[in-house]
Amino acid sequence: MWDSSDYCTSTCEDYPEDIPSYGDIGGIGVTLAFVLTAWMVVLVLIGYYLKAFDPKLDPFRKEGTQKLSKYPNSVDYFVNNLLQKVPGLGNDSSNPVPCRSLRLGGIFNNCVLMFADIQSFTALAILISAYVAMGCDIVAYHWQYMIYLAWMASVTHLASLSFLRNHLTNNFVKCIWRLTAMAVIQILLSVAVGLATTFGDNPWYREADQLIGIEVPPAEGGRPAICYFKQGVDVNSITFSSGVKMILLLLWGFSIRIAKMFERFEGGLRKFAYRMHHKSRILRYGVDDGSTTQIWDPRARRKGQGFFGHLLEPFKIAILVVLSIQLDFLTSFLAEVYWLLFTIIYITTRLVKFRIPSPADDNKWTFGQVLPLILLVAPIAIAIESFYTAPKTHTPQMAHTNTQQMNGPGSGLDPVAGLGHVDSLAYRGVFFLAALSYIEVGIYFVLDQPDTEGLALPLLQIALSILLLQPLYQIYWVVCDVFLSKAIWSRPLKLTTYDTLFLGSSAIKSHLSHAETESYQMAICHIVIFPMLHLSVLLFNVVFFSLLELEGCCFLL
Repeated sequence: MWDSSDYCTSTCEDYPEDIPSYGDIGGIGVTLAFVLTAWMVVLVLIGYYLKAFDPKLDPFRKEGTQKLSKYPNSVDYFVNNLLQKVPGLGNDSSNPVPCRSLRLGGIFNNCVLMFADIQSFTALAILISAYVAMGCDIVAYHWQYMIYLAWMASVTHLASLSFLRNHLTNNFVKCIWRLTAMAVIQILLSVAVGLATTFGDNPWYREADQLIGIEVPPAEGGRPAICYFKQGVDVNSITFSSGVKMILLLLWGFSIRIAKMFERFEGGLRKFAYRMHHKSRILRYGVDDGSTTQIWDPRARRKGQGFFGHLLEPFKIAILVVLSIQLDFLTSFLAEVYWLLFTIIYITTRLVKFRIPSPADDNKWTFGQVLPLILLVAPIAIAIESFYTAPKTHTPQMAHTNTQQMNGPGSGLDPVAGLGHVDSLAYRGVFFLAALSYIEVGIYFVLDQPDTEGLALPLLQIALSILLLQPLYQIYWVVCDVFLSKAIWSRPLKLTTYDTLFLGSSAIKSHLSHAETESYQMAICHIVIFPMLHLSVLLFNVVFFSLLELEGCCFLL
């Protein structure tokens, strides 16, 4: 059994006031090497999404082909259409989209593959080295520092796996060993985070030791990390709740990205989302997407349909639309880029805060700190070379697969033609409201505020926002769109009404999400009163419109 008294300069009974230097983990050069490599991956993925990503292509197609996806992602398609209008990101007549996507895709593929492997090996190296040096060499401060470095490397590697799924699905051996390495990294990192939950909530170093007569808690950062591992875990501490949240994020990120590597999972979600959208179109517009006759009308009920059944029809349409868009958000490449960006921002800010109390020797440019940055020049040079030496044109091995082959015999429908609804006001409103929930969760983790501490209440707030409040507002928006689409108001007045509804819903939702929830009564308001209030207002609006129409009011068709 390990005995600190045999060879350690400090024992578990000591609480050193200063954090000892350990340049192998907290050194300025080592930190910059990890951070710069991670941000290179982020920039490459963002560049690919902005310039070379084609949402119409099948992500599981054979390499070098341009096979269209049977169920393209509407979220990526909508964002791609917006990006095409930005100068410098739009189509080039001298370089068609298929050729440009194939050429740039190959370049980005090589860059991401190289950086992903670097991140994989560096994460394994720092984790294994930390476990080997678990004696008294690593203090609690540097153990936590190591966790952030390994987390940064693992996150970028996970995002790279999602980007490389087309390449990896066509190279089974490459896929297996990379997934195995990623699983090992996640296990080692989760165990390291679990061990770190034994750390106390006291500061890493003494902040007020010069104040006479003021008793301050002992500094935690200078003690050997293994001293805490032998202690019990305080489940009420902030350290424990933070560790649990981090483990949940690790498990979620790993499981969802592994699942998206398989065509049955992502293809099944895309197919289900497409069917939900198609069914909503049938309920609202007609037998098929090409119909110009609207079936649902507030004045005309179908035979045998009751009054309330007729009023509930827009809710059915809204639920199908919202469910379809939410599934498309989950499977979109936009969500991958977004979560990667916010996670890297969060880890980078945490590392910056962690370096404030770091030992002065960790900021010295010694031999061991200059070497990692010099070695980083090699992959950067290879990446730059691949961009400048790649051929300017590339002829696809196979043109876009004809639509009859994709949709089956007798079907001449182009799947991309079914995405025209992304330009509708209903889709745009739900899209931006759904994006607000993603932004809210990202800011929640990036902004390290006191009200985000703990486990139960913050998770309850997020769950209420994502699973209850946001879907209610999105459903409300679609229902209003269904009713307002029947109005004969002038176009400026109708658009003003849409904008008012959208901004009002966003403002109310933002106010509720950031309201003080320290008391039990306010939590009950979030859970019961506010949702019921908005549902009541929504039902009143629906009934009001319908009753006005039944009385023969002139503002409805």
